[in-house]
Amino acid sequence: MNSPRGADHPWPRQDHPKWPRRCLIENAAVHPHEPWLAVACSDDAAELGAILVFDALTGSLRSTTAIDGTVGWSDRGLLRWHPDGLRLGTNVSTNGIGLVDRGEYVGAAFPDETRDGGVRYVWIGDDMFTDTGALFRIQQGDWRFDFEPLDMPELQAIEWNATGKFVVGRVGSGVAAFDPIAQRVVYEQALAGPGERGTPDWSPDGRWCVRREFAVHPASDRLLFVDGDTGRVHGVRTPSSPRIDEIVWSPGGALAVSGYVHHIGGQRTERRVDVFRDGERRTTILLGARAIQASHGIADACGIAWSPTGDGLALLLDGQRVQIHDASTGRVLAGFDAPAPPIPAGLPDHYTNAHRPDVGRPGDLMWTHHQRIIRIAPHFVGMWSMDGSKLAEFVVPT
Repeated sequence: MNSPRGADHPWPRQDHPKWPRRCLIENAAVHPHEPWLAVACSDDAAELGAILVFDALTGSLRSTTAIDGTVGWSDRGLLRWHPDGLRLGTNVSTNGIGLVDRGEYVGAAFPDETRDGGVRYVWIGDDMFTDTGALFRIQQGDWRFDFEPLDMPELQAIEWNATGKFVVGRVGSGVAAFDPIAQRVVYEQALAGPGERGTPDWSPDGRWCVRREFAVHPASDRLLFVDGDTGRVHGVRTPSSPRIDEIVWSPGGALAVSGYVHHIGGQRTERRVDVFRDGERRTTILLGARAIQASHGIADACGIAWSPTGDGLALLLDGQRVQIHDASTGRVLAGFDAPAPPIPAGLPDHYTNAHRPDVGRPGDLMWTHHQRIIRIAPHFVGMWSMDGSKLAEFVVPT
């Protein structure tokens, strides 16, 4: 039984929470200040889903909130903790947004019931604001479809910039900022010229945007940085390796960029990870022949994980080994093997057949507070301490 709701009551620890059968993880989100990981999972065949909250400090499942219909979607940022850490927004029923308050499912809203995919949203105080222009608050028992959208640019991939108190996002191949409270456009930047072949990608704090430009060999890929506070172009920067493989933002707006040298008909060499802060390259981590391997089974996780404070980087090397680096110096702080569990029999064919034995078992990385490394894939959550001790491992029951 869930604990009673109250302004000063933390997320409950239920007596005997269970991971529902065949409920594969779609999205994951690290708690803003506790060592907790929330995941959204679904059993599509049964049209049932759940929000699970894991405690990485104790290695336990803290709560399970069952929700009728599918929960989660294959886009990042659709499962979001409120900054107070007491509420969670989640994608539900393909194009809806549901609210979970301290383990209790409150209700849902459908700002665009015609969309065949997740509706992006951000928290603004106690309200939610969506990329459809809807500003609303979910109340107990809500199942809402009627909204009056605000007149705004057609923003995509939105984030909240708390410094400027406005929403930022993509507009076509450019970027824009909009203040939903004052209902005014703060800026709109077309980003013509450098970087126009790429897609703008916003940092979680909304203060930086990077646009990746793919070059034709032997020219180098480039990054166009935009200051999210002002909308002004900061400049074009080139990573230390010519081909960009992955870009991963820290919670505070630093950027990790993995890259390599491409050889036609040969193996990739000079694998590196660059760390950019404030639009400038500060650190380079040399990986040599070792490769970052990510299965990308969950949109919110990959083979690179930032520490919550932004001072550390965890890399998943060659599929099963975790290596921890100081993000300021590149120095190796720790390393350990963290193998993923096998995919259990009885899961849907689309999942069990999606992984090839030659690339290793699926699973990516996340990093929670109190120095806990998470290995995660749709079928499992594993929790590790910095010294390589496995604290717990949960595998979806079938």
